[in-house]
Amino acid sequence: MPSTRHGLAQIALFLALMANAAGQSFLLVVLPPLGRRLGFTDIQTGAILSVSALLLMIAAPTWGYLTERIGRRPVLVIALAGAMLAPLAFGFIVGRRLDGTMSVTLALGLFFAARSAQTLLSAGLLPASQAYVADITAPEGRAGGMGILGAAYGLGAIIGSALAWRIGGSDAVLAFLFVSGLAGLALASVTLLAPEPRRGNPEAVSLATDLNLSRIWPFFAVTLVSISAYSIVQQVVALRLQDAFGFASDDSIAKAGLALMATALAMIVVQGAVLRALTFKPETLLGAGALLAAMALLLAAFARGYAELFGALILLGVALGLMLPGNMASLSLRTGPSAQGKAAGFNVVGQGLGLAIGPLTGAALHQLSPQMPFLAAAVLLMIAFALAISTFIRPTESGFVVRITRRSSL
Repeated sequence: MPSTRHGLAQIALFLALMANAAGQSFLLVVLPPLGRRLGFTDIQTGAILSVSALLLMIAAPTWGYLTERIGRRPVLVIALAGAMLAPLAFGFIVGRRLDGTMSVTLALGLFFAARSAQTLLSAGLLPASQAYVADITAPEGRAGGMGILGAAYGLGAIIGSALAWRIGGSDAVLAFLFVSGLAGLALASVTLLAPEPRRGNPEAVSLATDLNLSRIWPFFAVTLVSISAYSIVQQVVALRLQDAFGFASDDSIAKAGLALMATALAMIVVQGAVLRALTFKPETLLGAGALLAAMALLLAAFARGYAELFGALILLGVALGLMLPGNMASLSLRTGPSAQGKAAGFNVVGQGLGLAIGPLTGAALHQLSPQMPFLAAAVLLMIAFALAISTFIRPTESGFVVRITRRSSL
């Protein structure tokens, strides 16, 4: 019975993360060209996405702490409520602005507010999901449980890109309603299938481990530059199609969504199938992936048409499918067994910074030249390659400092 209950809970978590990722992916693809139709400048649109990324860095650790205080399930419910309500607000704003009943200034302010509220509420989804999986899986099954969460994000990214491809350009309001409905379905699934998990004895002795940041900072830096590079690309693909290749606004959204969907699919195939057949060390995967990603971005920068850009982005997906798991595995291997959570939390800061830097940087560089964002992203991936090379000369022992503390029984 417990295994069946836990299996249903994992299905609910899968739906929750998939729905949230679909909404995020859809917004990243659609908002840059849609923002122009609403009267926003490219910089203003980039700022909407960047500010929300900064809020994520603040909110996620706070929600992670609250999962220990109020439980996993309440945080999941709150996060999914935010993921469901925000797209309704986006759809309302877009509809009122496009029919001329709302001013540009008011629409921009409301979009900032809705996006900020969405981020502050839904930021607890990933920390609560990871904690939930840790509660219901044995140590030997932990990697498989966490892998389900990663697969959910990948599938959600594909769904979001596909939604942008099919109807994002022609009927953005309807697309936002679909995103809201998907989050509502996930909320119902968590409510029905994911009861609060049982946790360990609060009076048990715990290990508090101090991270040796001198050993893991290269992997944090790789996270920062790689997420920055990828978010730059996500921000400007539709704009590149519109400004450099002459596509109309609606067509640029559709074709950008299709290309980014293919990129995400390539990442999933590599992570879910190819990596199982490879026996390379994590550092090797990291270095090879970073170099291949830099080459893919150079090809994208000098692409002369949509087909060439499409192919370059698929190659980028393959490269990131090698690079990102290699980086996370390397980080884990350099971290003590009782500091894995701290290392993961520390890495979230790099993800948040990358998501904040990328959209604004991409929008600003696009003003100079449609090729500039891709060249800048290629430089960032070359930095990641250099960092990967530097890790080969570092010892693989964890090098962590352990401090034993006993929890208070009060």
